[in-house]
Parts: sequence; C-alpha cells; structure tokens
Amino acid sequence: MSSVVIADTNALYRLLVSSTDDSAIHRKAFSTVGHMVISPMVLAELDYLVTTKISAQAAYNALDFLAKGTERRKFSIPDIAPHVRTAMTVLEGYRDADGGKGIGMTDAMNVALAAAYRTEVMFTSDRHFRMVRPLTGHGAFRLLPDDL
Repeated sequence: MSSVVIADTNALYRLLVSSTDDSAIHRKAFSTVGHMVISPMVLAELDYLVTTKISAQAAYNALDFLAKGTERRKFSIPDIAPHVRTAMTVLEGYRDADGGKGIGMTDAMNVALAAAYRTEVMFTSDRHFRMVRPLTGHGAFRLLPDDL
C-alpha cells in the first residue's frame, strides 16, 4: 500500500468517470492508496474537465466523492500558498522540457506537494512525470497506476 500519494487531474478523472477505457485500472491503483493529497489546483481542473466533458451534475458528484474522502481523512486538500515558490522553482527548472512547452503550474505544484509530504508517489496518467525529478531525493516518481 502506498501511504501518501499526490493526485493529478487526469487520474482522478479516470477514477471518477467510469466511461473511460482505463477507469478499472485507476480504481485498482486507487485501492492501494493510504492517503491522497489533492491540490486545490487539481480540484479546479477536475471540476472544469468534468463539467465541460460530462455535466455540472457529474462535477458535483465528483466533488461530493472528494468531500466525503476528506471528511473520512482519506484525502486532504492542503493550503498551497506556502508551496508556490517551490512550484515556481520547479517550473523554472523544466521551462525547456517537452519541446519547450515546459510543465504547467498544476504539475509543478504537485511536485512541490510531493516534497512537502515526503513522497515520490503520484496518482497520474501523465508520463511526463517520468522526466521530472522528485525534490525528496528519490531517484524518480512512482506513477500509479503504471507502476503498480
């Protein structure tokens, strides 16, 4: 079981939307998670994605699932203000990555939160996290569900 895991938008979407082709593997990966940390930035992206691709009701249901998880202390949604400068440093370090597109602020914040929570485990389908090095001293991020 992975004790602390940082959640990324795409994996939460695949977990919560059963019509995706790989929702079953994301549910299996999710079952191995002890505690999931969800950035408010991820929460906003997820809301937008579910609302625009499915419906406002589906987005509400996703939020309800996440709210229940925080009430049970399975999830936490931390204040990110203390981590903005760290995320900016990550952005700067990967400015030229991915053919000059770099990485986005949400992903950089996930890297900063992983450092704050001393974990190298990400619940994500974004394989670009393979090129990003954890700030914890770990050699690489472990990506769920790929690295189950």
